[in-house]
Order: sequence, then C-alpha cells, then structure tokens
Amino acid sequence: MSEIHSSFRTKSSAQNGFTLIELLVVIAIIAVLIALLLPAVQQAREAARRSQCKNNLKQMGLAMHNYEETYSRTPPAGEFTLSDKTTRTFTRSSYFTSVLPFTDQAPVYNRFDMNMHYASAANAAAAQSKLALFLCPSNSYYSPGDAEGLGDYGQTDYMPIAYTDIGTANGEFKTGFHHGLLAGNGSGYGKFSECTDGLSNTVAIWEDAGKPMGMTGKYSLFMEHGHTWTSGDGLTGCGTSTATPGDPGRCPKRWADGDNSNGVSGPSAGNVTGEVMKTNVLNNYKDPNNTDCPWSTNNCGPNDEPFSQHVGGVHCLLGDGSVRFVSENIAAVTVARLCAPADGQVLGEF
Repeated sequence: MSEIHSSFRTKSSAQNGFTLIELLVVIAIIAVLIALLLPAVQQAREAARRSQCKNNLKQMGLAMHNYEETYSRTPPAGEFTLSDKTTRTFTRSSYFTSVLPFTDQAPVYNRFDMNMHYASAANAAAAQSKLALFLCPSNSYYSPGDAEGLGDYGQTDYMPIAYTDIGTANGEFKTGFHHGLLAGNGSGYGKFSECTDGLSNTVAIWEDAGKPMGMTGKYSLFMEHGHTWTSGDGLTGCGTSTATPGDPGRCPKRWADGDNSNGVSGPSAGNVTGEVMKTNVLNNYKDPNNTDCPWSTNNCGPNDEPFSQHVGGVHCLLGDGSVRFVSENIAAVTVARLCAPADGQVLGEF
C-alpha cells in the first residue's frame, strides 16, 4: 500500500513545461516569422505611400484642368523663359499658389495679397502653411521646422516643367530648347491648344522629392516678370544668388516660390554638350554625399531633376490629368519628348 501511494505522489509532483531546447526552437520559429513579416509590412506601407503620392498628383491634375476651364489658360509653371529663349524670369505666383482654390485650400489662398511677393510680410504667414497635398509621404529627407533660419515655409516635393534643353531629336545634352506645357510659349502661362503633341504625351509636373531644405536657387528672389523687387522690400531668400551676386537667392523647396518649377537638363557629370546623354535623367545620383554630384550642385539629384524615394522610378502628371510611374531607366530623349509639348517627335512607349 505504501509503495502505491509513493508512486502516485511522485507522478503527481512532476512538472509539466517546455524544456530548454523546446523553448529555443519556439523562439527561433518566432524570429523567422518576424523576419518574414517585416519586409511585407514595409512593402505594404510603401505601397500606401506610393498610392498617396500618386493621388496627390491626381488632385493637382484636376486642379490644373479646373483652373484652365476657369481662366482659359493653364496655371503658371512659376519659372519660364521669354520667347527670346534666353531671358529667365518668374511669375508672381507659383503653380501651387495658383491652384490653391481648386484643391480645397481657398482659406489659404484668400490670405494672399497677389500684388505682393510671397515672402513679403503680407504673405509670409500664408506661404508658411503646411499642405500635405504638396508632399510625397515617401520622402525620407523631409526636414520640418525652420531649418533655414529664414522662416518655416511650406515645402513641396513636386516640380512643374518650365522647359527642357535636352535635344528631342536624339537626346543630345543641352542642345534643344522647348518651353514646358505650363510655361507657355514665353508668356508664363500655357494653353492646352499649344500642346500639339497631345496632352497624354506631355508631362506637366514631375515628382521631385528630396531637395535639401536650405538649397538656394540660382536666380535672385527679386526677379519677377514685369516687376523687380529690391532689398528695401525686406525679402529674405535661402542664400545668395549665383546669377545675381549679392542678391538673396530663390528657394526651390518652398511651394510658394516659382523656382520650384525647373528646366529638365540632366546631370552634367559624364556628359558633353552636343553628345547623346550618358547618364540617367530620372533619379540620378541617389546619394546626397556623392563627391561627383552632390545634391547642392545644379541639375544634380533632386536639384532641378525628376527625383523620388520610390523604388525604380518617378511619378509624373500628364497634361490629360492622368498619372504615370516612369522607370528611372528611361532614355533621356524620351524624357525630353515628354517635357516638350510641341516638338513633333514620336514619343513611343514609356
């Protein structure tokens, strides 16, 4: 009787649980599952951000067509070249300022005095509005706050096309000159009727995310078509203009500055004037610290060139209001033809 009782007591007191080896196996399985799950989660998040970026451009396209229907001309690109194809100048309002009423931002637009510069005391508060529509959520280089020390202005990750000087015949480096769809034929304002290549074959806006916050434009903040501002107007730029030494430079990162409109020229590294482009025009030089082409250099990286943080390409808004994702491996000549609304060249697939 005592032996039976002793055996029963020994079995009942035995502990039920994982051995050390079993515990390590479970931990290893969980680690593998997490390792498999994280990339999927990251891809899903990037897909959502990419979809939001595309939707931003879609909204801008609707605004562009509503503006054109109202005023019988496109919103201004912001920067443009006169019909002499030499004199560079700027409209008083940028593309983004002009379309504010057509993007549910009438309260911001109504705070602007359109007779004054955007950086004047009268307009600075409105120009400092932070508008998500003008920002790509995938931009990992976005720097909120007053990083310039010159006012916490609202930013943009998109660029209207002012012109392209890549030859549309065969992609020669800086040999052809064509006004952009929104820049008009030297007037600052375009018309859809001037787009003889077809609106579905012409880009109005490229994505251009990643511009350094304090990047200074080449031209003076004082430059404006039909009016020249002076230092007495109290305007402060993002540094010193190289085209007009001593003047404050324009600020391409700000959505209210017309210099966020650009001419697509391609990076200069590895290219010789008159020869076919040797480097990509989209997403060129992903590294901001590349010694051959730092982003502070004109026509390099996101400085005046289509650029994105999306893998493999860049979004663009076409003149018909549709949005396309264009491969970064596209030929420079095709990019040039997309930027030129009336070059007469056959575009082909892209």
